[in-house]
Amino acid sequence: MKSVLSMLMLYLLLALLLVSCAEQEEAVPACLQVEVVGPDCQTGWYVLQILDANGTGEQRSNQYIGQLQSGFVTTDNLPEELRQSGKIVSLSLERNTEYGPRCTAISTMFPPVRVKMVCLVE
Repeated sequence: MKSVLSMLMLYLLLALLLVSCAEQEEAVPACLQVEVVGPDCQTGWYVLQILDANGTGEQRSNQYIGQLQSGFVTTDNLPEELRQSGKIVSLSLERNTEYGPRCTAISTMFPPVRVKMVCLVE
């Protein structure tokens, strides 16, 4: 009986350890300095230019990695108070792979992103 209880306790402890290890926090993308360029081709979408020091438009962390076309992206969840052309802000961005703006073939398409957090408004 003692060995059964010991085994049961061991399994419970291992299960608890497994569950606690599986619960990892979601990585929050680092803040990037961006300039609001203006409205995109579809209502509600705004073009942002990522202003980084080396001009590659790519962040070097695990949080937001990828080639960005000339450092430009587009978003549909830019807070209303930031929707002014030329405004410089610091935003936490993540790629939006679910949907993007519907534009005509003559428009330049930029990678869609979501604003996760407003970090700083200048």
